[in-house]
Amino acid sequence: MISKNTSLIFVLVSSAAVLLSGCSALQPSFEESTLDLPESWANLENDNLYIVNTTDIARLQWWEMFNDSNLSSLIKSGLKANPDFTIAKIRIIQAQEQLISAGADKNPSVDANLRSSKSTSSSESSLGRTSTVMNTQFQTSWEFDIFGKFDRTIEASKANLQKKIAASHGVKVRLIADIVESYITFRSVQEDLKLNIEAAKYLTDFLKLSSLESRVGISSQEEVFLARSRLLNTKTTITGKTSDLKELGMTIDLLIGNSAGDTFDRLMDSKNSLKSPSNIAISIPAETILQRPDIQEALFALQEETAKVGVAEAQRYPSFSFTGSLGLEALTINALGSSSANFSSIQANLLAPIFNSGGLTANVNAQVATRDAALESYKNVISNGLMETEQALVKLLSIKDQLSDINRSVKAGGKHLELTQYKYQSGLVSHRDVLDSLNELNSLKTKQSQIQFSELTSITQLYKTLGGGWAQTVKN
Repeated sequence: MISKNTSLIFVLVSSAAVLLSGCSALQPSFEESTLDLPESWANLENDNLYIVNTTDIARLQWWEMFNDSNLSSLIKSGLKANPDFTIAKIRIIQAQEQLISAGADKNPSVDANLRSSKSTSSSESSLGRTSTVMNTQFQTSWEFDIFGKFDRTIEASKANLQKKIAASHGVKVRLIADIVESYITFRSVQEDLKLNIEAAKYLTDFLKLSSLESRVGISSQEEVFLARSRLLNTKTTITGKTSDLKELGMTIDLLIGNSAGDTFDRLMDSKNSLKSPSNIAISIPAETILQRPDIQEALFALQEETAKVGVAEAQRYPSFSFTGSLGLEALTINALGSSSANFSSIQANLLAPIFNSGGLTANVNAQVATRDAALESYKNVISNGLMETEQALVKLLSIKDQLSDINRSVKAGGKHLELTQYKYQSGLVSHRDVLDSLNELNSLKTKQSQIQFSELTSITQLYKTLGGGWAQTVKN
């Protein structure tokens, strides 16, 4: 049975722990500073080219605005099979287990111990007897979190978990943006290939016409060489574009975990249905820029380092713990049931650092410096995010203006071709003039296509700079 003195010690220790545990509240905990962010985007205030809606970007699957089922399918495959994203999710599991471990360190531990020993004394110094001792006991230990060391460790572990989740979102943002950009580039090159194939057809006609006119003396041999040069150059471009498409297909294969060549065959057999959205979802900076995964990751890193300051500070102060055991001990198994076999012990421990050559203080100062560096990093990431978004808006709005101009130019080129064909049918111009008009219109369409796909890429880059469209919701 436990003695009265032992019970008294236990009560005193427990009471002291309850009273002193309030000191942990004095330790520093993380507080997010008020951020000085602009009230609006400088390069979006007077824009009439896009309708800016108030959709919550944090829950927006922005790539669906392109209305392309092939693209959505590729993204779905990538999120299932991309190795980088899989690794990021595994690291979240690792951080979750580390948090559980940190929380367990704060609680009492109980161990069970069953031991049997047999010994024989020397016949010279003793009676030479053999004795057996049976022992079974429960042991407990508990260090009271007087100065918040365990609380701050748990806080740091929670921040680390949130940091890993933010890092995972960052991988997700980059992965989807890479898939979208690669897909847009694939369709852009595919359209260029189509236009070059069309050009090769009328350039072939142009070469035949030049050869015929040369034979009858209407045109010179130089014009034949020029026509042949244009056709061969176009065929070279066609070969290069085909090779580019195969490489882009393999790039997408790598992103989504497919076998090399699968995506190329699939996309070549499907039609491009990409459409440019008429509106973009973007609100004031504080509501959009702070959701960026890199900003969230920097924020949680700052929170983690701030909590570690409390851990380092707590190590400068005394630690208070107790250990205890309760069990049975006897010479035989049958005797373990006797009341006289009971034994117990309890021990209170106070460990206070006295002299360590300033090592503990240096640890605190070093951790404070690490926290300050994390704070500056956090501010810098926000600044970069604001600048990148403004640059993306400038580029996007510029492309929208270019599209307006090139569309008018293509329309005018089409009218010019119609007029030239009418004149040819009336005998006012030669077939060469028609082919020249075709070539000019093809060049305009090629430029129009490039700008159209550049707009889609710029929209992708804008949403990438805004954080990709995922809310940071972390459960403690």
